[in-house]
Amino acid sequence: MIDTSSNMLYRIGNLNTKNASVTTQMATGKAIDKGSENSLLHSNLINLEDKLQVAQELKDIIVKSQAINTTSDSSMAEMKNALDSIKVDLLKGLNAGMQRSDKLALATNLKGIRENMIDLMNTHVDGEYVFSGSDTTTRTVEKDSNFASNGKVSFEGDNFLRKVPVQPGSYRDRGVTGYDVAFYTSSQARAGESFTFQADEAIIDEDGHEWKLSSQNLPATLQKYDHNGLLYDPAIEISIDVKVDESIAVGEDQAVKATYTINSVPADPTSRVFEAKHNYFDDLNVIINSLEGHSTKLDGTKGGVITDESVRATLSKGLGETTKQFSATNIGHGELGGRNNVFNIAKEKISSQITHYDILLQEYGGADMAKLAMESKALEITYQSLFTTIAKMNNMSLVNFIK
Repeated sequence: MIDTSSNMLYRIGNLNTKNASVTTQMATGKAIDKGSENSLLHSNLINLEDKLQVAQELKDIIVKSQAINTTSDSSMAEMKNALDSIKVDLLKGLNAGMQRSDKLALATNLKGIRENMIDLMNTHVDGEYVFSGSDTTTRTVEKDSNFASNGKVSFEGDNFLRKVPVQPGSYRDRGVTGYDVAFYTSSQARAGESFTFQADEAIIDEDGHEWKLSSQNLPATLQKYDHNGLLYDPAIEISIDVKVDESIAVGEDQAVKATYTINSVPADPTSRVFEAKHNYFDDLNVIINSLEGHSTKLDGTKGGVITDESVRATLSKGLGETTKQFSATNIGHGELGGRNNVFNIAKEKISSQITHYDILLQEYGGADMAKLAMESKALEITYQSLFTTIAKMNNMSLVNFIK
């Protein structure tokens, strides 16, 4: 009998290997399955795949940032609406025909608006507080433990924006902080100018760092705090030149908080700018107490009963403060819109890059389906021919040959 086993099995083995390669390419759409098939092409494809993966991860981050930006934008718009509503109520309160009972109703309404404003300040998306600054895990504002009596609300964040990658090694600032939402600038000074501020106001410099009083009494200094909210060591200080003592509200008088003055802001650096950020919630507390017929003590609690004329004076002052806050919030809203647009552009750019990388991967690493279809058909014909040959050769046995 003619021995065909080793020769035919060798040929079948080659066909199986080729068929497996073709089948794999058709299934995966890839031109090569192993680096050994084409080391140079494999290296280029790995590089492209890495770039594609990075681009896709960046896009995911940008898409999440856009969701946060959209929420921030809506919250800022609602905050402006709230401030508008407060102005309307204050104008009502200034109407000479308003009775005490009507003013009490206004106070109740303002308390409700204040709660909404606190909720807006604490807006969060996927566990991130959008107005807290660099640490988005920190709750933006907290009510004082005695909030029901003193109306105090404190900002727990910082003035540093969250930086988000938009390209490898390239970052952009995202959003705004609580200082842009519910604080207004009560005073500002540049290097060489006089600077006056209240004891409870936040002092922010041109780089976003906060400066705090070292003491309530002279000699006192303003001390600089770092990005993590820690006092610099050794301390970076500016001496306070003048202090005007605070007074306690008695009867008709509203509390007057201590003020401090630096006669000349040091020109180190020459670009130095100080801003005193005033907490609008403090003003709102005074307004509400006034509508309820009381002055406000230094600690925020109610003082003595005041006359209608004193109420009117307080509401008039409060209207001006609310207008300042609306302007500050509106400016912050505009800055937010500008930063949001950066991420919209970044998304378009990264999406374009992803498309480009996909095309390159297909062009250089994609299998030629038409060619593979022809090879698959050729393999099928070859298989058929080979097995037909094997069948015929098996029939050529010695017995058949003798016959």
